Amino acid sequence: MSALYGLLTYIPGVLSLLTALQKSWFDAKVAIYQARTGAAKDVAIAAITAEVTNNQTKVNWIVALASNPVMMFIVFGFAMPFIIYEWQAIVYDKVWMHGATKTDYIDGPLAEWAHIILTGIFVTSTGIGVAHAFISKKD
Repeated sequence: MSALYGLLTYIPGVLSLLTALQKSWFDAKVAIYQARTGAAKDVAIAAITAEVTNNQTKVNWIVALASNPVMMFIVFGFAMPFIIYEWQAIVYDKVWMHGATKTDYIDGPLAEWAHIILTGIFVTSTGIGVAHAFISKKD
């Protein structure tokens, strides 16, 4: 990605276009955050900057996780049963069998564990931040 960015800087005007697009995107995020929360502009900028920093930390954590084969085995071991279940419920039941078969629902404590495991693996702080913005929105 950085090599592509380096090549694009040699084309006249591309760097200024990329900078303008990035600034517009950031300003739009600030405006959306202000509209949803009613916060001042400096508070919105600080919140979005903190969110970016938090997401970068999560990316670094995922890179560290991906480089450790034991941890990848653990993540794979927790996620795979639910991936297999979803594959059976959607691909087999709905697509191949055209709805003629039905996979039982996951309920009870197993459903709670599935929710905890899958949100722990796949949910980022952005989703939590958006949910927090909706919940704490002032009327």
